[in-house]
Amino acid sequence: MVDTKHAVWQRHLDGIANELLRLSIACDVRLRDPGVIDRIIKEDATVCGRKNPDAFRKLRNLVMATYDSLGKSIERIGPEDTRIIRDAIVARIEKLRDGGGHVNRTSGKDE
Repeated sequence: MVDTKHAVWQRHLDGIANELLRLSIACDVRLRDPGVIDRIIKEDATVCGRKNPDAFRKLRNLVMATYDSLGKSIERIGPEDTRIIRDAIVARIEKLRDGGGHVNRTSGKDE
């Protein structure tokens, strides 16, 4: 976690990121690839490398909720602090996804 004065928002957004990571693995989808998020929002499950309708439905719902949470974060703590938190989370998640690490389900910490 990045050292931030907005620990509540850090934990909230980090929790979302952890669940997005788990669901993206369950669906075998790389969220950062171009056009993937748009296809998920449009309910295009062919973006997935693995058929998992329940996980895809949860992933889509969480993607939609993520936009709402980011918008609220920007309103409440500002765009710069939100960007700092987001960038740290993205770097951590990419490292986990690419390095084969995993996130503990109960603590949300990298292992």
